[in-house]
Amino acid sequence: MKLCFKDRFLPILLILGCASGNLLADQAQESVSKQRMKPTFKNGRYYYDSAIDLDYEHINLSKALGFLANKVVLSAPKKCYLWACSLFSKKAKQDVELQKLLQESLQEHLKPQQIVPSSQSQELVITWVGHATFLVQVDGFNILTDPVFGEVKAGPLTLSKRAMPAGIKFEDLPPIDAIVISHNHSDHTDTNSLTALAKAFDPIVYVPEGNKELIASMGFSRVIECTWWDKKVMHKEGKTLTMTCLPALHWSIRFSLQSYRKALWSGWMISAADRHVYFAGDTAYGDHFKQIGDEFPSIDAALLPIGPTNEHDNKQKNCNAHAKYCHIDAVEAVDACIDLNARCFIPMHYGTFFLSKHNLILPVRRLKEYWQEKADLVAGSRLLIAGCGHTCTFEDNPSLLEAEQPAASEQTEQEILS
Repeated sequence: MKLCFKDRFLPILLILGCASGNLLADQAQESVSKQRMKPTFKNGRYYYDSAIDLDYEHINLSKALGFLANKVVLSAPKKCYLWACSLFSKKAKQDVELQKLLQESLQEHLKPQQIVPSSQSQELVITWVGHATFLVQVDGFNILTDPVFGEVKAGPLTLSKRAMPAGIKFEDLPPIDAIVISHNHSDHTDTNSLTALAKAFDPIVYVPEGNKELIASMGFSRVIECTWWDKKVMHKEGKTLTMTCLPALHWSIRFSLQSYRKALWSGWMISAADRHVYFAGDTAYGDHFKQIGDEFPSIDAALLPIGPTNEHDNKQKNCNAHAKYCHIDAVEAVDACIDLNARCFIPMHYGTFFLSKHNLILPVRRLKEYWQEKADLVAGSRLLIAGCGHTCTFEDNPSLLEAEQPAASEQTEQEILS
């Protein structure tokens, strides 16, 4: 039987077509990989993809001495001076009372509470403990992000006191399966909280590169280091939890100038049972949000920082000494949510510690204003503003459980200060 030209060469054409298709797929995957933001490790220090980042020092000896002088040497005399002046000066008295007024306003409008969470949940449940600490419960797993249950400390030195109590008392925590750490700054990596968690639960801890030794020194027996885009899987009772280490624009230091940039920083995607929770950690605004949104097209919740926030432009992104390329503010957080195409946005990194007036009420007010300005672009997302101890559920639609969304503040910080 004679074979026509088509019959003879069809198998060869099919093979060549498959090979060409595989090559194109490989090239496409390589192109996507090249577009992903990756850290740079140079001279023993980590940087992100920015030539400017390579030239900038967030901290050096003179800045460190200035910070310590302000916090330690001048702190007590300054407090005594303000107290003495408050006896005679109306303006000084307002300064002394500012923290109290802002804290009372925060309590009124965010209505923080302390709850006892369930031991586990099959559905996705997220409770804001405060600052960057969340309890994420999904598919029987209990995960903590950047756990801090007390004050912000650097060794014995208290850097900042709490304006709101932790939304969950430490003794009321359910068994913790895993912890994710975004970076080694004291308000995200708290020695006292982590040491207590190691003793109580000894969970697996996922950290960016360079942080394993630090976290292991706190008593954890299982610490897993990752770089950006790494995926790590843990199993429990036949179920799977996936942690993906993601890019962030930030920096690192731990109690000494020698530790500056010696450890990486990151965000995390927490994935289980077809649910995806993005925890941003600390980050400035950048292309990584769109990259993450492309990689994870169905993000159920984005936990994004909104403080510090200023009245006008975000000083955190300008050439502002200590603050360059550190944090997104409330406005940029909304833009990040749009880039991520997240189903729900839960703000964090505000209100918990009295760092300044820009960390308490103002971030929420600016967030609400800009969310309304971008109503068309955020139509597919829901904004859930939780107080400490408030729980967000996702069984049907993202919603706050047993807590009404706070009403817009009638008294602004400017009015409090006037």
